[in-house]
Amino acid sequence: MKKSISAFLACAVMALSLAGCGEGGTPVPSSGNGPDGELPNTSGTATSVTWWMDPLNLSSSVLSGFDESLGWQKYEENLGVDIVWQQPASGQSAEQFNLIIASPDMPDIMYYSWLNAYPGGPDAAIADGKIVALNDYIEEYAPNFTAYLEAHPDVAKEIMTDSGNIYCFPAIYTYTSQDSGVWQNTIEREPYDETFIGLIIRKDLLDKAGLDIPVTLDDWYEALVAFKDMGIKHPISFMGTYATLAQSFASAFDITLPVVGMPGMGSDFALREDGTIQYGPAEDGYGEYLTFMHRLYEEGLLDPDFMVQDATTMHTKIVNGEVGAWVQMMPIGIGGLRGQVLALDPDSDFYPIGMLNPVKEEGQQLRYRQGNLAYTASGAAITTSCKDIATACRVLDYAWSDEGNMLLNWGIEGESYQMVDGWPELTEQILNDSQYTPSEAFSRYRNLNGPYPQDHTQRLVLKRDYSLPDGAVDENIAALDLWSSNANGSVRAGLPSITMLTEEASEYANTYNELSTYVEEMFSKFIMGTEPLSNFEQYQQTLKTMGLDRVLELQEGALQRYYNRTA
Repeated sequence: MKKSISAFLACAVMALSLAGCGEGGTPVPSSGNGPDGELPNTSGTATSVTWWMDPLNLSSSVLSGFDESLGWQKYEENLGVDIVWQQPASGQSAEQFNLIIASPDMPDIMYYSWLNAYPGGPDAAIADGKIVALNDYIEEYAPNFTAYLEAHPDVAKEIMTDSGNIYCFPAIYTYTSQDSGVWQNTIEREPYDETFIGLIIRKDLLDKAGLDIPVTLDDWYEALVAFKDMGIKHPISFMGTYATLAQSFASAFDITLPVVGMPGMGSDFALREDGTIQYGPAEDGYGEYLTFMHRLYEEGLLDPDFMVQDATTMHTKIVNGEVGAWVQMMPIGIGGLRGQVLALDPDSDFYPIGMLNPVKEEGQQLRYRQGNLAYTASGAAITTSCKDIATACRVLDYAWSDEGNMLLNWGIEGESYQMVDGWPELTEQILNDSQYTPSEAFSRYRNLNGPYPQDHTQRLVLKRDYSLPDGAVDENIAALDLWSSNANGSVRAGLPSITMLTEEASEYANTYNELSTYVEEMFSKFIMGTEPLSNFEQYQQTLKTMGLDRVLELQEGALQRYYNRTA
């Protein structure tokens, strides 16, 4: 049964009034109070807002900023509000975020992962006078967002803090069911947990070796040995980040992996069937996984640069024909690389395809796969520096209307897309642009990531392999379908949107960061053989000594608070 947002918020307010304070005794300020204690202006008369967002969210190689996006330009025109964009320098978003929130003059809107980036989470950011709780504003000033939360209480729960505060307009993946027969509007699209990265193998090499598509770990080993015998320099190559993010070979051992180089992503934790929390790198199965990876490394099947190479280096190896299998995200991993190869040699047989993560034995049901939930943990918060919260809400809310949502997902009707039999399709102007590829041309109109329901259908369009001949299978889409299917793992790695209490945040962060550093260090040592696998039990004990049990205890408490949220 759908609950009204009014009832939803009333429950939250009641819970707070009974407690008199937030979790852990921290008083919860009146929502929207700035640092000086004065209520902000809600006149709705402002003609401009300042908005901080990482330009990486454009995901466009032909635009340098949001102000160049034709979709965003039309968005501002329709609203009659000028968005003054503030963008961190490339690779400096974390540093600049920390500098900005320490300043008394913050932008009106800040799009970031408040759940993970602010010590103590969103409740702490509200208590510290950095962002406003939106509970008192969204129903009055954000009717489209309110309607979405009413229709999708699961999303409301994800963006609510343990003390009942709604703190952001979230980024969520959504999709229109292909079975519906009717294009679904913003509110009707369901949240969708997209998997965008996974294993890829050269089908042309498998065919030359006379091998079927590998299913088990033994099948993969056989294929990689065959590639080596064929003269392939690196039968399988990884970048550390991608190898672990995709879970790849780890899935067969019923464990989850931390994302190399990116502690705090949370994919190293997962829920067991009994509801307890698993830390993948501490499980016995992790030792089995390391043993398998060490075998690949020792026999020259695994690229020795797997921990240190960047995307450019790995892609160069692939295009040069030195790699037989790899892990990559779309659309670069298949269509992009195939296009590069064909540009150099139009007669090349190079044909990469997406693969399911392997199993130990035929018939095994994989449990864990890539931890990329429908709610991305990123969202647009309104800061206490905002002089007109009503206008800021209106700017953000427009993206939850049908009109505004189509602008950000598809661009301008008649220019970037047209409706054909009730479904949006790219125009000839986009598909046959004389200057840009279809993906590049489309990227000038749409925004790939942001604080609104992101339409999975347009994301698929961006990932379509335009390098394939007419009538050929769209391998990019096929790979995404495979990686997102239950056959690739029935449970998402990672935990729901839990947060530590303010008084727990420092202890948790310090202990977890030390654990993560040690795990990453030992990861490469075990695989490369500089640390013998006979020391794995000693490694497990070290994790306990470093405070693993306390980390899990704090997470169990946060998880229970999450379950107790009223949604």
